[in-house]
Amino acid sequence: MINKMNLIKKHLGLIILTILLVSLDIYKEEVFFTIFLIYGLFIKFLLSDFVKGKLRKLLAIIIWTAFIIFSGLTVYVNYYLPHGPRYPTGEIVCQNDDRGPCGEEYKEDLRELNIPSWAKFIRQSEGMLSLLGLLFAGLVVSGKNRKELEY
Repeated sequence: MINKMNLIKKHLGLIILTILLVSLDIYKEEVFFTIFLIYGLFIKFLLSDFVKGKLRKLLAIIIWTAFIIFSGLTVYVNYYLPHGPRYPTGEIVCQNDDRGPCGEEYKEDLRELNIPSWAKFIRQSEGMLSLLGLLFAGLVVSGKNRKELEY
């Protein structure tokens, strides 16, 4: 019983964060916060002392390979696949901290576009978020490697 209480006290912040993020997903009827939680736990796992040596190198190779492949797919989807019609959102967007040229924001309509669903995913903002997530995970795993070598 005492070991369970110590475990709960040790991970109380993580437990509260998990409850909060899952509650936000239920409230918003999305899965973004759960995916964010899983990604955070993955990064915490990469930073832990559990991952050592060959496993860390293997994870780094897998993450960097996935990043390179995903980057190539992003270039392919954005430059070589057809684009859908653009529609105005009604919002005025200004560049250069609201000093520079202002114009109406347009978004691409992907509903009627005849491209695979994975290409639609990459073309939307979720694809860019995934690409940046892979980049950060690769930096974390590689940075931890160099830190261990210094000791």
